[in-house]
Amino acid sequence: MLGYDLNIIERGIRGIFAREFLTRQRKAKYPTFCTVVDSDKQTERYNAISTLPQLQEMGDERVMSGFSEYSYDIQNKVYATGIKVPRTLFEFDQTGQLRTLVQSLGARVANFPDTLVFALLGTCETAASYDKVAFCSALHDLGDGVQQNNLLTPGALTNTLIAGTTKANRDDAIAAFQQNLRTAKAMLLELNDDRGEPWHEDAEPEGLVILCHPRAEFFVRTALEASIISDTGNITVKSVGRVLTSNRPGAFKVSGTLRYGTWYLMKVDTPIMPMIFQRFGPKVDFPDTIPEADQAPLQALSAVEIQTIMRTGSDISEVTFYDDEFLFGARVLYSAGWGMWQNVVRVNGAP
Repeated sequence: MLGYDLNIIERGIRGIFAREFLTRQRKAKYPTFCTVVDSDKQTERYNAISTLPQLQEMGDERVMSGFSEYSYDIQNKVYATGIKVPRTLFEFDQTGQLRTLVQSLGARVANFPDTLVFALLGTCETAASYDKVAFCSALHDLGDGVQQNNLLTPGALTNTLIAGTTKANRDDAIAAFQQNLRTAKAMLLELNDDRGEPWHEDAEPEGLVILCHPRAEFFVRTALEASIISDTGNITVKSVGRVLTSNRPGAFKVSGTLRYGTWYLMKVDTPIMPMIFQRFGPKVDFPDTIPEADQAPLQALSAVEIQTIMRTGSDISEVTFYDDEFLFGARVLYSAGWGMWQNVVRVNGAP
């Protein structure tokens, strides 16, 4: 006779997974610069919206705008993971080990969207955006024959400066970042639509995010947060609202080589973000009593299928019968894709 109730244990496992997943989701980075789409089909087609015409004096006919000739497909893909737990773990009441395993599983699944998004970001100089040009490129053309650029290369922030140990190295690294920040912000504001109108009306700090490698974080934050640098007033202080870092190296490689001085300036106060994160699952309407800050993580959890195989007695599963194990896992349908290249400037680091 069993000394434990599998139904209670299964509910406990799902609760442990959910709590860890929600804790990690609240720290996830992808919602900051990705438009999150709750998908209801295997492939979603995104039609690029044609630039809206400027207001003008009413004449014989109003100038209308619709979808452009560009479209972009993002296909959901199945991802799954799981753990095998010896049945004896329950029989000898080693619940602490089980809790750790399930928490680790919840953390892994919650962090996976960041993994997908940063892996795609690492291909931004080669993978085509909706306009059939690499997402970060100097060759963007909206159809008016004018090439536009959202790639600054080479940048001034180098691996050598970042690795330097002297005060001069530090000051030079900060100055290099400041120099490129001024240029990148100007590039963002110089982007035009296909009617020659500015794509962005402003680049206010609260709408800007910088994504950089952890090794560059000190120099980036000093340039953005210190009021005085080397006994001189800081001209770039508070010019960007938020700094994100990622230790996933792919996003910071230049021609396959890690450049710690590579970073991104992103505009995130726009209807469509720089990137898209797509997940399969119906959108859930949560009660108004649930705080708004908790609704996004709960929506993310609703797109995760938590799976368990825990059966004994006459209805014992084949896995448990042959291997004396219980199985726990998670399955998702996710995908990452490009949003609007007009909302990001990539600055390449140098050796």
